[in-house]
Amino acid sequence: MELVNSPMKERQKLFRQNYRERLAGWYHGWVHLVIIYATGFTALYIYLANVDRVQWWELAAWPIGFLAYQLGEYLLHVHVLHRPRRNVILRALYVRHTLMHHQFFTRDEMRFADHMDWRVTLFPPFTAIGLTLLSVPPALLAGWLLSANFGWLVMASLMGSYLFYEMIHFCCHLDDNVVLRHLPIINSARRHHAAHHDQGLMMEVNMGIGTPIFDWALGTSDLNRGLLGHIFNGNSTRYVRTDLRKTYRTPRPSKVTQTTVAS
Repeated sequence: MELVNSPMKERQKLFRQNYRERLAGWYHGWVHLVIIYATGFTALYIYLANVDRVQWWELAAWPIGFLAYQLGEYLLHVHVLHRPRRNVILRALYVRHTLMHHQFFTRDEMRFADHMDWRVTLFPPFTAIGLTLLSVPPALLAGWLLSANFGWLVMASLMGSYLFYEMIHFCCHLDDNVVLRHLPIINSARRHHAAHHDQGLMMEVNMGIGTPIFDWALGTSDLNRGLLGHIFNGNSTRYVRTDLRKTYRTPRPSKVTQTTVAS
């Protein structure tokens, strides 16, 4: 299945066709989505069930965890997802993101054709387990230095941030409709992420997906406005910078892409 009346170029159309042909036959997008949110909300329930008599200052764990996740996502995007590394795991992340996701979706065509295309956007179902393991050390440290509640809330905040990321990124690749077009934060993210999928800009701008906070703070945004302006920019192109350079350093898909799709 493919979108009709799409402005995508032949190269993108061919890549999408080849990707789908190599997709494992057992894949089902709805099952993938349900597993992600079932495991995520189960983890949240467990973390929050261990919280008792929260003090007001312990609620600071929520924004701290959220910003920590957004910064981690931003740095991963900048230093790994668009930069090939020798490490096998980091190289696989680069292949999946730059050589697959950014070839499947370009600024010409950002939309899924159907649920079978969700695999190239959603994280693998085991991501929640990996995130939990990564969350344990800072949570233990916070629990030791501050309080047990703070530690559990840090873990809950990180997991909630991951689910928020998945929701935002998923919405960025849905077909346009009146709800997405006018929903605050979501509409800003869709424009922000579409600009990132411009293959002449993707190496340098709009590296954050969940929020534009660190693009604004670290000068990698394609907009010239303040923090609130970034978050609530919506679909407007009024403040897009005019000094952006197009690098055209996007790697071409290679054989390694083909062997990775069906794994």
